Amino acid sequence: MVAVLIVVLLLTQLKAANANAQSAMTASKAQLAEFSQKLKEPLEKLAPTLEKLANLPGLPPNSVSPPPDGPPPINPIVTGPNTTPEPPRRSPKARYEWKGCANTGKCALTGYTTPPLVILSLDGFAREYVDRNIVQTLNHIADCGVRAERVYPSFPSKTFPNHYSIVTGLYPESHGITDNSVFDPTISPVLESMKSTKYDKFFTGEPIWSVYKRKTGKKANCLFWVGCAYNNSGYAPDVAPAYDQELPFRNRIDTIVKWLKLPESERPGLITAYLHEPDSAGHYQVDEEDVDEKLAEIDDGLDYMMSRFSEEKLLDCINFAVLSDHGMQLIDKTYYFQDYMDLKGLVTAKGVVGRIYINDTDIPLSAVTDKFRCKIDTVKANTRADIPTRKHYSRSKRVGEVVLEGRAGITFYQNKADDYQLSGDHGYDYLNPKMHTIFFARGPSFRQNVTVPAYQNVQYMNLWMNLLGIEGAVDTNGTVGFFDQVLKNAPRRENPTNVIGECPMTAFPSAMKCSGDASDDSMSQLSSKLSQCAFSPTNLPFYSDNHCFQNYCENSIIVNRNGNDARRAIVEVLSRDEGVTASGATFVNAKYQAACPQGNGTSSLAVRRDSQMSSIADAMVSLPNNFILKVLDPLQAKSIEYLNKFEKLYVITGTATDNDHDGVADSNGANVTHIYRLFLTCSSTWLSTNPPLCTDSDGLLSLAFIFPIVDQSAMDCMDPDAILLDYTATIFDVERIAGFQFTLGALTQQQNAVLRRKISTSIW
Repeated sequence: MVAVLIVVLLLTQLKAANANAQSAMTASKAQLAEFSQKLKEPLEKLAPTLEKLANLPGLPPNSVSPPPDGPPPINPIVTGPNTTPEPPRRSPKARYEWKGCANTGKCALTGYTTPPLVILSLDGFAREYVDRNIVQTLNHIADCGVRAERVYPSFPSKTFPNHYSIVTGLYPESHGITDNSVFDPTISPVLESMKSTKYDKFFTGEPIWSVYKRKTGKKANCLFWVGCAYNNSGYAPDVAPAYDQELPFRNRIDTIVKWLKLPESERPGLITAYLHEPDSAGHYQVDEEDVDEKLAEIDDGLDYMMSRFSEEKLLDCINFAVLSDHGMQLIDKTYYFQDYMDLKGLVTAKGVVGRIYINDTDIPLSAVTDKFRCKIDTVKANTRADIPTRKHYSRSKRVGEVVLEGRAGITFYQNKADDYQLSGDHGYDYLNPKMHTIFFARGPSFRQNVTVPAYQNVQYMNLWMNLLGIEGAVDTNGTVGFFDQVLKNAPRRENPTNVIGECPMTAFPSAMKCSGDASDDSMSQLSSKLSQCAFSPTNLPFYSDNHCFQNYCENSIIVNRNGNDARRAIVEVLSRDEGVTASGATFVNAKYQAACPQGNGTSSLAVRRDSQMSSIADAMVSLPNNFILKVLDPLQAKSIEYLNKFEKLYVITGTATDNDHDGVADSNGANVTHIYRLFLTCSSTWLSTNPPLCTDSDGLLSLAFIFPIVDQSAMDCMDPDAILLDYTATIFDVERIAGFQFTLGALTQQQNAVLRRKISTSIW
């Protein structure tokens, strides 16, 4: 906008000067000199402004190279008449002439019995860009295929980690590319840029091209996809040109078409291709028009791609997907590490997720976290021990000892000299809508006009393997069957059958007092209730060979079959108007154990602290005072709020052990490290409360949390609702850390997959 105003002002001055010049042609030399002086004055006034304009961040001269680790610059926008001729379109064909679904799936070519798979990534194409209605090609693809409501990137939402997650099905903590730059002293003594590293060992997951070649022996080609240049598995792409950012989009498409037209014996069955836009435009945007202009170019390129597919009769013979890795957020605040601590001996990684490696120094971890915690408003300083489980960013030491995250718009650099002055960036929590991405697909294997509920990009790998006929070839962090809803010939899948059984009986049901002052009469009444339980435990929606349940009538306790395991899960079926009576003493059901548990837990995990359930000794745990203050008390208050709001709740609360921070239950559960809670309720009418079922399957609501049991953490600087949102989890996350699977038998396997992987972007 500033550039436009300046140019308009300059043109106005020149126009006026030109009119004066016409009369000056016949004027005296003195008049001409006077005019020249008048023209010189406004130009001199404009000179400083024009100089500042030339030095605006993100618009450097073409001769200046961008920082080595930064995105490339975009060319300055030049106003005025454009004398460059438009590239010839496919005249006289109309735009989007290929659109339509009449022949979808009807391949007219021979040799394409198994459709090749083409995966095209548009770097930095945010979900919100779809709503600008500029890239119409995507909508036409979806009309005859599928689209995602939205896609969540893996954390952090950076280019290299997410492109590798898309082709491995693994979280960055598992495939090794934890950011665009990675520090691993076992491989290299310095922080390595994944753009230029020479070490294959950074890439530890097996990508789809490797799996495909290993399992089928067929060809796979790669056009600039992240990781193609690194052969860590022994199966590199057959063709993988060196990265050339200057190669025009249409030339890339022509390359893909050429590969697809090869004879069957030479043709790749898998092609992965990458385009660096609109990411570059987003990083250096002055305003939205910069991105919109690039989106228009992308639409033109995609339209060209679809037209080429149609012209070559490939459109209905191949499965192809267009997706992206992350979105884009405008930057408005920068913090510098060196302003807060001495960086000597430390390794620091810049970006919207700042990372600090203590390296081989003897600096205590607390000495680093204390420099940032509660020192900068809206900035969190997490460690691997307290970062939310849902981010899956603690398993690998490559993430660093301290992970800094700010609100949307904040970024971190070592110092001012290191600052790229980007106007936009990414890497933020995937809960931020600006980070959400896209997925559109079409082909003989896809159904038509289907929208997939939101999901995270680790789900893709199972889809790729299904489309290529190698399902189950490798394990992933996704869920097999998630994409069955979009496939024409999805396999039939069954829910698990190893439902949790009842724990062995050691005596008749009775209430055994462990502590407290309850009278003999009250304990006798409680024993009578336990002996008459009508609850049918076979309805529990839990599946495991290592766990069993203890029946407490309308409630249950899930325990490990190993008697020395301290982990427990409490299942409560709650009604708002149900009367409650405290027992006055802690107790256990003697039906399952001959003695009370060791230790004196001081906090109950039951939702209602005045209920008999809250007095079960196995529901009691010992917790740090600060954890009770910052987490448990607010969680309990929010739980009662939910009960009052929804009237009925199905609640599972438990303890877990994860000492190695991989999000998976440890084999030894002698100590507990985490607490989880899962809520289920109906927005429609309840069909059953045990198991929880609604008359409308879409009306089943879920919300889960996982909290690390720590005395001091980033939570110390957060308000209760911010803590709850940050530590939300999926049911799948709870399953992994608890050690058992949750499945509702009344739902299909695919419906359960969607429920178990649903990400909560807000609390109720």
